Amino acid sequence: MTPLEITDPAVRHVHIVGIGGKGMSAIGAALLDMGKTVSGSDLERSPQAERLSRRGARINIGHCADHIADADMVIHSSAIPARNPELAAARAAGAPVRTRAAAVASLFNHRRGIAIAGTHGKTTTSALTATILHRAGLAPSFLIGADVPSLGGMNGRVNTGAWMVLEADEFDDAFLSYRPRVAVLTHLEPDHLDFFGTVDRMVAAFATFVDRLPGNAILIARRDVPLLRSVAERHPREVIWFGPGGDWHIEHYQPGTPGPTLDITGPRGPLVVRLPMPGRHNALNSLAALAAASLAGVDPTEAARAIEGFQSAERRLQLRANAQGVSLFEDYAHHPTAVRASLQAVRELKPRRVLAVYQPLLQSRTRELFDDFLDAFGDADQVLLAEIHSPPGREAPIGIHSADLAAALRHPNAAALPSFEAIADRVLSEAMAGDLILVMGPESVTPLADRLAAEISPVTTE
Repeated sequence: MTPLEITDPAVRHVHIVGIGGKGMSAIGAALLDMGKTVSGSDLERSPQAERLSRRGARINIGHCADHIADADMVIHSSAIPARNPELAAARAAGAPVRTRAAAVASLFNHRRGIAIAGTHGKTTTSALTATILHRAGLAPSFLIGADVPSLGGMNGRVNTGAWMVLEADEFDDAFLSYRPRVAVLTHLEPDHLDFFGTVDRMVAAFATFVDRLPGNAILIARRDVPLLRSVAERHPREVIWFGPGGDWHIEHYQPGTPGPTLDITGPRGPLVVRLPMPGRHNALNSLAALAAASLAGVDPTEAARAIEGFQSAERRLQLRANAQGVSLFEDYAHHPTAVRASLQAVRELKPRRVLAVYQPLLQSRTRELFDDFLDAFGDADQVLLAEIHSPPGREAPIGIHSADLAAALRHPNAAALPSFEAIADRVLSEAMAGDLILVMGPESVTPLADRLAAEISPVTTE
């Protein structure tokens, strides 16, 4: 018997355990678009959960068996333990229980899908691709791990068009469930080793992703990343390469404000794109989005215009405040390569100084990538580290702290401070006109960015 899918008409009411997270809330939004009844629970009420509540979803704070009453299906994120009372109650009642990956696969695999995977750049590339398709009138569906202003501030939608854009996460092997028409690989280097265990096993997962692509799938991959190139070359069909030496590449990169001007060469000839955000990594993300959108039938010139009007996804070099000569940006960077790229990007805006605030994510990642972090902060004038964020249940403590990293950094002005309050006080006391503050790390650092933004004053636009 074929397992019941979330898209089946018999599934009228779906309960989502962990509904406040970015990925799970995107599924909730998509299900509401489909006319289904949505309920969910989480330990606290996130902005995404509030948005779903305003659309009619029933949001519960805390987990209780009673919350799944009348649900035809229960879905959960990988962060939810098997002993969760709602999952236990669903199994006891015989209600189908599905993982996030299975739910996404049900929404995605029956459409013309563009799946965007890789160590870095997934969210921005997904947001760019969906924005291009949206502005080209293709009414795309999308599931993205951040709210996207250019898409109505949403992170998930089921729309009327044939295409769906998906941020395909490799953690927990989720991306192995997806069957895209177009697959994009943005980058590949060691990450999520708390799940994969070794680099070889991580690379093997990406190789499996490529091996499992449908026979008619087209693969887009970055050419100048050795690990990625070796994986992409397994694809039996021709690969569309982007980046240096690729089918889509940048002939000239001219930094500017708010972003660089790119002279691009693509399969259909030269193209000029003016990015609305800084950074060579964002230029590469744009190349990947252009390549993907062209396969969906969007003319490159039209795609370039869409990119010029793009607004950065939430927490991806997001401008949080700009007043009294001080700018504040927040970014998701939590890997040494991403930290380095984000700092290089904001340097293009020519601030007087860059004051970097960083909260590491996971003790295990900090230990595994410790040496790579040591020279990642070279473009910052000052570095302040918050204590490592280790989500409950994600890992066992291993006795490493931000103070250990601060002491080892190859930087003359780095320190670890004991609290967000201490960091905010230091930054606000030292920031002067012309300075740029960059807050980096997982979403757990957002309260610190919120405090700084409130003190500096709201973002002003002209």
